[in-house]
Amino acid sequence: MEDKPFIFSRNMTAVAKGLAIVLMVYHHLFAFPDRIKTVDYSPIMMVDDLPLDQLIGEFGKLCVSTFLFLSGLGLYKSFQSKHRFTFRQGLKRAINFFTLYWLVFFIFIPIGLKYFDDTLRYTWNPKMFIYNLFALIHTYNGEWWFISVYIELVLLFPLIVKLIEKWPTLVSYLSFSCLFLSAFFLHVDDFFSNFELVQIAINHLGTLFQWQIMFITGIYFSKYSLFEKWDAFFSKIHLNSKIVFLLLLVLCFYLRQYTFPFIIKTRGPEIDGIYNYTDFILAPIVIFSFVKLVQNITILERLFLLLGKHSTIIWLTHTFFIYYFFQEMSFAPYYSTLIVIWVFILTILVSIGINLLIRLAHLPFFRKTRMGSSP
Repeated sequence: MEDKPFIFSRNMTAVAKGLAIVLMVYHHLFAFPDRIKTVDYSPIMMVDDLPLDQLIGEFGKLCVSTFLFLSGLGLYKSFQSKHRFTFRQGLKRAINFFTLYWLVFFIFIPIGLKYFDDTLRYTWNPKMFIYNLFALIHTYNGEWWFISVYIELVLLFPLIVKLIEKWPTLVSYLSFSCLFLSAFFLHVDDFFSNFELVQIAINHLGTLFQWQIMFITGIYFSKYSLFEKWDAFFSKIHLNSKIVFLLLLVLCFYLRQYTFPFIIKTRGPEIDGIYNYTDFILAPIVIFSFVKLVQNITILERLFLLLGKHSTIIWLTHTFFIYYFFQEMSFAPYYSTLIVIWVFILTILVSIGINLLIRLAHLPFFRKTRMGSSP
């Protein structure tokens, strides 16, 4: 059967988000052994004296870049279809997302404050409650740091897209400059120890500068139809086959897990962590290769489409199961692959329940939006 033309449609975006949420769950399940000391699991296999699941989990950090890339790509497609994107539209999207976030917040955070109040994380403090409610800080759920980055980029998108339409080369230079400037903000907040809100603002700015390049890369891929051009190129050189895209995925895994850390080890600890910044290069390659790999394999397309459509609620809720509330229950299957499947079953059931609650409540926000899908 001849492959369908590669069109990065809404469904293909959802499939890519399905991959991203799998990487995210793997990342939080297995990449931090110190956070799962009270439970045990049997890994798939050992590689260089490390569980393969841990290596996959470490590679799973790529999920952040993947989500931001897809957000930039999707917003620019929206801009192209309507030839405009105003601040009001961005504000509406931000409010929409906050509506979902607050729904999850008021379901899960009272559980922590009521039943886990013996921990420092869920000690009641009115000011911290308000800060967390508006995503200024993320002490209730450490993995919610991404909320503010996404919201800020959506609000900035009308400005970003205007600049890109007028000066695309200049914006790319500015984006790289902001990436390297982000390191400047790492310890600047120490000078404002008596100004809590200033510290929060500096932390937000530093995080925004670090991750904005992933979002802007997605915009450029959409603007210049780079995925379609890649597909045409692979067809032209007769390498448009699934084995090639599988090898590309393996290569990306190897580069991120072995080559970049080797460079750091060779060059010294002063550049430790900088290989995360190469994810804006790896993310589109992984997305393209994965979508091409699963394309026309119906069962995989449907599976990752399902995960993608539920990815936002899975993201917002999965660490309550993995870390904060129900860790022993999450690791009960013992075998790593079964643990991953079990966590997805739990979080998809939560997503279905929240969708049902929204429909029953007739929340106007969700009349024209498909619930459970990623930003």
